[in-house]
Amino acid sequence: MAFQTVMNVTQAPGVAGDFASTNPRHSTLSVPGGFVAGTSGLTVGLFAWADSATGTILSNNGVGLPTCFVHRNENAMITAYLGEFGMTIPAGFPVGDQFDGGDFWCKNAGSGSTTIGMKAYANYANGSITFAASGSPPAGASFTGAISTTTLTVSAVASGTLAVGQPITGAGVTAGTYITALGTGTGNTGTYTVSASQTVTSESMTTTSGVETKWYCATINAAGELVKITSNPPG
Repeated sequence: MAFQTVMNVTQAPGVAGDFASTNPRHSTLSVPGGFVAGTSGLTVGLFAWADSATGTILSNNGVGLPTCFVHRNENAMITAYLGEFGMTIPAGFPVGDQFDGGDFWCKNAGSGSTTIGMKAYANYANGSITFAASGSPPAGASFTGAISTTTLTVSAVASGTLAVGQPITGAGVTAGTYITALGTGTGNTGTYTVSASQTVTSESMTTTSGVETKWYCATINAAGELVKITSNPPG
């Protein structure tokens, strides 16, 4: 292990993924055999989605509402040479109990400060957590695209980045359509696979990068700081 290089004046209140209280919490139900980490591993302190085929493989990316919040239970490993800490459970490792209710610490991945009662939004691409008022999902991308059957062709991107899981809206787009896979596009121009077969001529479209969860912000914190989240409505 490397020599200590930083000394904090004040001890950190917790670590992302830790319980933030001793209040009742609720474990996410899994199929027999329990959850395992996906091919890219599973990062503690973020939201995660179970795969649609077996329901056992957890990843920090997905579609729709997340399956659980990844609790820190000394289940991550230090895999970097001379690394001092690790927050990732390696691919294929058992994950153990995960939670869909309770009070936990997480990192505010947004660019603004939080206030008590804000809703937590789970990023489809990486499970990170941002906060905003209910009904205000974070923007994803604004672009020009056309859809033929289940292939979205993006010809220009005005802002943002496209990612798997993001819902697409546009004047001619079928409600509920979302990106299911990358084609030649990896966030910008190119092709993507979408969930619903349809024909849409070239038009302006937008995506959102995160989904509103049932979780709430329970503390006032700045961007990048640890935040308490709770599944219990405040008040």
